[in-house]
Amino acid sequence: MSYQQPGPYPAFPQYPGGAAVVPPKPPLPQTVLRAYYCILAGAVLSVVSIVTALTEINTIRGVLETGDPTADQSTINSLVTAAIAVACVFGLIEVGLWIWMAFATKAGKNWARILSTVFFGLEAASTVIGALTYVASSSNGSSSTTFASSDTVLGQVVGWLTFLAGLGAIILLWNKESSAYFKPAAFYPVPGAYGYPGMPPGAAPYNYPVMPQQPQDAPRDPWGTPPNS
Repeated sequence: MSYQQPGPYPAFPQYPGGAAVVPPKPPLPQTVLRAYYCILAGAVLSVVSIVTALTEINTIRGVLETGDPTADQSTINSLVTAAIAVACVFGLIEVGLWIWMAFATKAGKNWARILSTVFFGLEAASTVIGALTYVASSSNGSSSTTFASSDTVLGQVVGWLTFLAGLGAIILLWNKESSAYFKPAAFYPVPGAYGYPGMPPGAAPYNYPVMPQQPQDAPRDPWGTPPNS
């Protein structure tokens, strides 16, 4: 009686979780694209606001001279230059934030949508306060004591146009059609693909060598008739 080689060991199922894919990002909705253009329009209006502030040099000079009649001309010129520089720096920062939010929201970043809403809230508060200050100074017949570009009719028009651009962008970004675009990508396993966690499907765990299997004869009854009898 010859000794039979043992057959191949049964293959045990592997642990699931090795393979996962990321679904493709949905196409850019028209609502997000329109919000992108609204935000860029807000950036352009911010540039116009900077130009408006630069045209108010004489107004700023008059306010300073009225506030301190004893100040000499060199001091007045230094203060005017400082006021204009501060207005330009803050205006350029605002323009940069508009452009940053435009491209970040277009890329589908949900944090950018939330941050844009916060920035719009600050912009809306500034616009309302500027309008109330302008109305109060106009009704009293007195000139404003601030250096904001919203202290003029042109400044008020630019400020409210900027507010409307931001409002339109926020409404479009929180639209139902846009919300699906800002959802984070979900990972899901490939149907029928299994493997150890962190390993590609079909890979041998721990790089164990796979021994080749020899073909086996069919099992026979050891108590039966010898093959050469």
